Amino acid sequence: MKKVLIATTNNDKFEAVSKVLNNTIFPENEFILESLASIELNIKDEKEVGTNLERARTKAMNAFNALKETNYNYDFVVGLDDAIRVKGILEENIKEYIDKILNGNYIDEGEEYAFNRAYVIIDKNMKIYQTTIDIPYVYHKANEKVELKAHTYPLSKVAYPIGSDKPICDFNEKEEIDYYLKYVKNDLMSLNISK
Repeated sequence: MKKVLIATTNNDKFEAVSKVLNNTIFPENEFILESLASIELNIKDEKEVGTNLERARTKAMNAFNALKETNYNYDFVVGLDDAIRVKGILEENIKEYIDKILNGNYIDEGEEYAFNRAYVIIDKNMKIYQTTIDIPYVYHKANEKVELKAHTYPLSKVAYPIGSDKPICDFNEKEEIDYYLKYVKNDLMSLNISK
């Protein structure tokens, strides 16, 4: 089986993204997906700058380059980064807005917004495939205080899929994946990744 390294240590993001990738470009019966959390890799720590697409590319390239110094063998490296689109404006560094969003000071109750996820995929031959995809939600303030913990995705508590009365974090696995696939499948499949 071929192997894919997803360049993240965020377990919530890895779980969601790996399911999407298994249902699109990297089928589960052909690919093993792993995160940075599952291997020891010495990646240089850099301040994140630029657009979410540029940050995703940097993450993928840093992991790709670090792999050259190891015995690990991956067929693809995937870099991801998120931005948020509010009132038509793409805010590139979502981390700067998390507190404001969770406290209801940035997005109005019932307002539609979107997470914009950048995907950058590098194959063994350094061919790069990339796209950014909006996944729309409706904002509803969390009923309880949301703890900010490293390597988690707290905004899932205030992200209500369009037409839903519950946040994405309360969806079962199939519901969650079906919602993501509704918005990402065509874009990911159109990358026409050579396998």
